[in-house]
Amino acid sequence: MEYKITESEWQLMELVWQGIGTQPRMMEQLGKKWNKNTVHTFLTRLCAKGYLEVDKEASPHRYRALVCREECERQERQNFLQRVYRGSVGSMVASFVKDNQLSEKEIGELRKLLDNVEKHS
Repeated sequence: MEYKITESEWQLMELVWQGIGTQPRMMEQLGKKWNKNTVHTFLTRLCAKGYLEVDKEASPHRYRALVCREECERQERQNFLQRVYRGSVGSMVASFVKDNQLSEKEIGELRKLLDNVEKHS
């Protein structure tokens, strides 16, 4: 299944993944940035898309994630890679290196990952 969620939907999913499963608690976390109707609309959309389920027997209604964060992250990575780098991981990594976006620690971690890939190839 392909998971595509908007930035706003992602913010609500983050709250649900953190265990914040009711609209009133979400509103507390979001502060004045969002109004109640907007939150309700996005929660309804996430349920319709199959990301959340809602327990309407609970008061207030309780939302639970049907998709784990890791799966959404994986899909977001794939979408980004296809959209921006035409599916080329090498081009993506090269662009980060060229733009000096990697710290020395990250470069070391990348080297270790690449060494492990070579050992298992």
